[in-house]
Amino acid sequence: MLSTKSNTFIDNLRMYLMMSGKNEQEISELTEELKDHLIEAEKSGKSIDDIIDQTPEQYMASLKQEMKTDYKRLTKFLPIYFLGIFAYFLLGPAVRGEFQLNIIQVIGLPIFAVIGLLIYTYFLQQAGRKQFSMKKFFLGGVVSSSIVTLIAILILVVSNLVVEPFFIDNVITDMIVIAICCSIFVVAAIWSKSWLSLWLPAILIIPDVFSRFTNWDIEKILIIQIASFVLMFVALLVNIWIIEKGKKKLA
Repeated sequence: MLSTKSNTFIDNLRMYLMMSGKNEQEISELTEELKDHLIEAEKSGKSIDDIIDQTPEQYMASLKQEMKTDYKRLTKFLPIYFLGIFAYFLLGPAVRGEFQLNIIQVIGLPIFAVIGLLIYTYFLQQAGRKQFSMKKFFLGGVVSSSIVTLIAILILVVSNLVVEPFFIDNVITDMIVIAICCSIFVVAAIWSKSWLSLWLPAILIIPDVFSRFTNWDIEKILIIQIASFVLMFVALLVNIWIIEKGKKKLA
């Protein structure tokens, strides 16, 4: 069995290389080989520092330079990512019967998607390369998510206050948008082999469904909305627990 320090290093290395666009299979082969070396080294009383013979940052940077970027995977990931972002923004308004488009949304959403991707990629690369502790990782995640959320809110607020929509929905449009968004989430779940991309939008639109199709007052809808956010975080924690449990089994 590997020490906690070595396991953490391998997890951070995997995350760093994944966020750097390297081939997933090559990353798995490299980390498995490194794990074998570390197991043998630890049996001899050596540590990970003796194996890599340099700082973790230097070691990861050297591997990043040696490995080729997996452009084939990126060409599959990026369209799904951008479509997923659009689906997240469009599904709620379509369910509420408030779907409309204006020029700021059309221009701003793609820009937001790029900025959000860059922010999260940079954060995860830094977390892996600098071996963030759980506390620092959590705080960094909160800061990154807050920045992305503020940008999204800014785009939505400005788009609603500054310009008039050039397209306003009807019932048929709502149904079409909902069907397209759901299809995108299903494709994303199949591609990522994770149900998380289905759970999150399903949980988040629960208040919108009740808001449109019931006559409940705002207090009840607010309670449902809070419950939905709590359920979303529970789903995220369960997903993390499943991943960690799988890692322990593999170890």
